[in-house]
Amino acid sequence: MKVFVGFALLFVARVSFANDHNNIEHGRPLLFDDAYSIAYGEREFQFGLDLNSRRSGLMSSLSYGFAKNQELSFGFESSKGSTTVSEVSYFQSISREIENSPALGFRLTANSAPGTKPSGQLRMVATKALHQYDKVHLNVDFDTDQSPGFILAYSSPLGYPKKFDQTLVSELVFRRNETSVGLGIRKQIDARSILDLGVRGGKQVNVVMGYSISF
Repeated sequence: MKVFVGFALLFVARVSFANDHNNIEHGRPLLFDDAYSIAYGEREFQFGLDLNSRRSGLMSSLSYGFAKNQELSFGFESSKGSTTVSEVSYFQSISREIENSPALGFRLTANSAPGTKPSGQLRMVATKALHQYDKVHLNVDFDTDQSPGFILAYSSPLGYPKKFDQTLVSELVFRRNETSVGLGIRKQIDARSILDLGVRGGKQVNVVMGYSISF
């Protein structure tokens, strides 16, 4: 655990690039993705808590924009003094929004969270602007052990045009044996860091709190 904390602090010390609170990745703080990858050459470290009635733990991830419109991410879970890799994913933006055509992307994910059997997922992502800054997002998930799942999400800046440092996010999740709703907010603290807070309710209630930095 001490090594993990030192790892996080090292990343904080090396922050140098800007972060975009309006670019939304899965888990920060809700389940959905938007169709845009992080910038080429950017590295982003995210960490926080995922709390629910069954378990709670420290969640973190490291993402790297290793090529244009492409990123590689590693997810970690920490509990009882140990840290394990729980997820590896590859994300690619296929196209940006042009006139009436939405932005498109996809994510390939391999999961190996402690206490669960390994699984994989293909997620197709579409993002479409409404008016100027509001956006609607559709995620279609194809899991190795489940029928297709769907997430319909919405994001909107708060305080625009006077301020543009907060984004409200919401989602409806439809999966086999599971329907849930989520509501959250992403707050830009400075040019390099973001706070996020979300609540998801379905069979159980999840509260997610996180902090992201870029370097």
